[in-house]
Amino acid sequence: MYGLAAIQQANGWAMAGAGACIVLTGLAILSFLISLLPRLTGLFEPKAAPQPEPAAAVPEKEQAPTVVVPDQIPDDIEEACTIFMALTEGLGETFSLSDLHRKCRDANLANPHYSVNRFRDAGILIPAGEGLFYWKSQSE
Repeated sequence: MYGLAAIQQANGWAMAGAGACIVLTGLAILSFLISLLPRLTGLFEPKAAPQPEPAAAVPEKEQAPTVVVPDQIPDDIEEACTIFMALTEGLGETFSLSDLHRKCRDANLANPHYSVNRFRDAGILIPAGEGLFYWKSQSE
């Protein structure tokens, strides 16, 4: 007897299935143990004393002047632009969009993406290269 009939006669399919299950179970256990290694090494390493924070460091929120942001962004693009310009004053002349969005989130300004797209389409927010932008009125 040869071929598939011989495999069937000698329970080859059951052995192949059992072998695959054993291998996959072993790999799952091995990956679980590897994921525990950072925790286990942390038990053997000495604990470092916490570093005190310098007293001179003042959080950014206290340094930056607060900007009054209305509940809804005005439809007039010039009025909306003045709000966003006031938010980015502390960032310098050029800034990244991620910094602008962070400032908007800190000021609880909802959905700044729409306004940023309007500013870019109107030519008010101009790319300076390498992911940086500047306001048209600041540089011209």
